[in-house]
Amino acid sequence: MRHALLAIAVCLLLAGCGGGSNGASSRTDDPLSYDGGAPLDVQHGTRSERDGVVVEDVSYASGDDRVEGYLVSPSSTSGKVPAVVFLHGAGDDREEQLDTAVKLAKRDAIALTITAPSGAKTPPAGATGEALVRWQGGTISDDVIAARRGFDVLADDDRVDADRLGLFGWSMGGRLAALVAGVDDRVRATVLMSAGAAPVDAYVEGAPAELQDVVREVLEPIDPLTRIDDAKGKVLVQAGRQDSIVPRAALEAVIEAAPKGTKVEWYEADHALNDQAETDRLDWLSDQLGLE
Repeated sequence: MRHALLAIAVCLLLAGCGGGSNGASSRTDDPLSYDGGAPLDVQHGTRSERDGVVVEDVSYASGDDRVEGYLVSPSSTSGKVPAVVFLHGAGDDREEQLDTAVKLAKRDAIALTITAPSGAKTPPAGATGEALVRWQGGTISDDVIAARRGFDVLADDDRVDADRLGLFGWSMGGRLAALVAGVDDRVRATVLMSAGAAPVDAYVEGAPAELQDVVREVLEPIDPLTRIDDAKGKVLVQAGRQDSIVPRAALEAVIEAAPKGTKVEWYEADHALNDQAETDRLDWLSDQLGLE
């Protein structure tokens, strides 16, 4: 029974994937809000040059977590430049989107690829079904806050134009990006790639009767389908017609939930899409963030 409950809790994270000046939400006791005045304690590590841009190992504080990332920037800048946070898919880390971040930096922008804190967390031993559901919901909230703290890091960088911030998320990272864009009004442009989600009702109905109330309580505040409509910036959704990981219905649910004016692009491709999709999102981000 415990293994079945754990599977349900994990599905809350993988479903669809196989304060104030920081854009705080108006919802009371919002699990996606945080203390924007808390110390970031940014630490800088090794620096290397890659394809003409600088890749720097960085980490910063986010609640009880220490978030690892790569800060990718042009070797030199003239004036303040846009910056983008990159969020990876399930089971991956800050390396996943590094190549795309380098390509963006070559267009005279700064990129921050981060490793979601949830990847290093395990469920508490002996936890009940309810505790597992609440723990999993907490890991999602922590990942969202880690991304928002990433924007704090970028906004504190003297090279960054804090009025031109972008966001990219793939698969699980796309679900997280939908939440971030919905609660943080600093985000000017968001790309959701291969991001899918089902309505909260579907997860509630699939849970054991004794857990349905807590599943609803935990999921509703972190539902990307209700949060993304609150995005203040522009949104691009990219999806593959041959996606073998995310069900078509889950992809379409995100598209339907996105705010009016969202640009939608379908590709004859699987979950990772293709080279054309990468070019399209780099061009779109460049246009939205004012890159030449």
